[in-house]
Amino acid sequence: MKVKLDDYEVRVLINGLMQQHRGYDTETNAQIDNLALRLCDIAEAMKPGRKKKIPFEPVEIKIIRQCLMEWRNREIHAERYGAVDALTELLIQFIR
Repeated sequence: MKVKLDDYEVRVLINGLMQQHRGYDTETNAQIDNLALRLCDIAEAMKPGRKKKIPFEPVEIKIIRQCLMEWRNREIHAERYGAVDALTELLIQFIR
């Protein structure tokens, strides 16, 4: 699956993955590490404000959805609704 993201969205995604990091089993944490490193390389190569179609494997999509949902739920409980809206928009791109 390819998802079209700008540099800001990629950096938000990296942040979300790292916030959820170590909350899972060893295999999932390793997959999160690898995905975050790959996204860091992509983010560094992107031009600011430009969107890029980024290919993701099905297992990566599953991890991203899980991490974003848990991060979004934490923000809901903390009543940070601006963050909830941004995370919801990002999450929608991985559900299509």
